[in-house]
Amino acid sequence: MSKITLKKIAIELGVTHTTVSNAFNNPGKLSVSLRKRIIDYAHSVNFYGPDNLGRALRTGRSDAIGIIFNDTLSYVFTDSHDVQLMQGVAGECDRNGVSIILIPLYNGQGALASVINTAVDGYILNATHNNDQIIAKALSKNMPVVTTDFKIPPHSSVSIDNYRAMKEICLHLLEKGHREFGIISFPSLQGRNGLTPLSEGVYGDNDVMLTRVNSCVDTFREWDIDLNKCFLCETPHHEKFGEIAAQELLAINPEMTALICLSDRFAQGAINYCRKTGLNIPQDLAITGFDNIPRLEDQIGLTTIAQDPVKKGSIAAALLLEGRTNIHYDLEFTLIIRGST
Repeated sequence: MSKITLKKIAIELGVTHTTVSNAFNNPGKLSVSLRKRIIDYAHSVNFYGPDNLGRALRTGRSDAIGIIFNDTLSYVFTDSHDVQLMQGVAGECDRNGVSIILIPLYNGQGALASVINTAVDGYILNATHNNDQIIAKALSKNMPVVTTDFKIPPHSSVSIDNYRAMKEICLHLLEKGHREFGIISFPSLQGRNGLTPLSEGVYGDNDVMLTRVNSCVDTFREWDIDLNKCFLCETPHHEKFGEIAAQELLAINPEMTALICLSDRFAQGAINYCRKTGLNIPQDLAITGFDNIPRLEDQIGLTTIAQDPVKKGSIAAALLLEGRTNIHYDLEFTLIIRGST
C-alpha cells in the first residue's frame, strides 16, 4: 500500500492540499463540518497527521525546544529544583504550542552528542559544563540559546546573583562566630571529586559551582579566615554523597563548625550524617543549603537561599521562543535563616 499523504487525501476528497493541512495544523480556518469530514476520512485510512520532520524541513521550524542539563535523564524528574524549572518551561511551551526535548549531558553509557541532531528550534542550557561536547555542538548550530544560572554572551540568560547569594550565607555564618568551614559542592569539572583546601583555589567549566565557591573564598579572605583549615568536597549531586562528604570533611578537620552546601540535597545528606553520629545541629555543626526545596514537617529547618525556579523556567522559555538575545534577567532571591544555623 502506498504512503498516505496530505496531497492524496486532498485528491480523494476534492479539496486543496492547503485545506487538508489546515485541518491538522490550523483548524480554526475551517468549518467544523469540513474539518470533521477530512479528519474522519484520514483516520479511516490510518493517517493521523503530517510528518513533523518533513514539516520542519519545509518550514525551517520543528515547534520543539531542547533543554540540555547536567546529569542523567532521571535526574530532571527527581531533583526538586529541576522539576519546578521544567514546570515553568512547560507552562510557557503549552501557551505557545511547542514541545520539549530533554537532552542530558550523559547517561550510563557516556556522552550523548548525537542527540543534538534532533530537530529543535533552539536550546535552553540549564547549569551545564560549558566545555562539554554537547554544549559546543549546540552552540555551533547557530540557533537561539538561553542559559540559566550562567552567561554565554550574546545569548540571553536567566539567574539569580549566585555570587551575592552565597556571600550572604557566608556573612551570616561569620557573624555567628564560625571560622573553620567545609563546602559540599557538585563538580567543577565532569567526573571530578574529592577534597581540597580552599587555599588551593578552584577551576573548571561549571560556572554555577565556580561562582558560588569563589564567593565563599573571597568572603573568607575579607575576614582573614585561614583557608588552609577550610576544605572543599566535590561530589555527585545526591543526598547520599552529601552524607559521605560531611564525613570526609569532618575527618580531615574535626574542628569545623559549619558546612556550606551548594544545594539543599547536599545539606540533607549532611544532616543525615549528623543524626547517625550524634552531632547536634547547630550546636556542634551549622549547616546551610541552597534552593529552599520543600521539607517534611519533622525535619530541622534549613537555612538556605530561596529562589523561584518555576519563574526561571518560564522566563527562559519565553526569551527563547521570542528569539530575544543579549538580555539578562536577574531573578530575586532571599536568604532564609532557620534552625540549622
